[in-house]
Amino acid sequence: MTIWIHAASSLIFAAVLAASGSAVAQQAYPDLNGAWIGQMQHILRGKTEHLPGTEETGPVFVEVTWTIVIDRQEGNRFTGTWGRTEGTRRDQLLGVIRADRTTIHMVDDDGTFLGILAGPDAMEVCRTEVTAASGNVGCAEFTRRR
Repeated sequence: MTIWIHAASSLIFAAVLAASGSAVAQQAYPDLNGAWIGQMQHILRGKTEHLPGTEETGPVFVEVTWTIVIDRQEGNRFTGTWGRTEGTRRDQLLGVIRADRTTIHMVDDDGTFLGILAGPDAMEVCRTEVTAASGNVGCAEFTRRR
């Protein structure tokens, strides 16, 4: 009798897990389209194209306002641009949203980004850049402007 109760409990538990997993799989990915703006706090060394005049050999602390524009999204994949808010240079950005629907991975021509959605119009993004001439890491809280 105990074996049957254990088996039935295990089957019910497995069915609940399968149903909850398929519910997550069926949820739509969040829509990221729009302009996201945030002030990133960086620490960097060497020369970086986005921050001219930062060719010092030692670490430098800087704060810069950036804009990420997502203009195309299909499911969990998206593309857009990013650059200094007051600048004219924009780099292409490619990204994906993980299955948890809150973690975002992005890449441009010389760096990687890791983002966490904090709400429909808020995300924290950290960027890492490593080149032969520089090293740069920074994080910012971005807000979507609709």
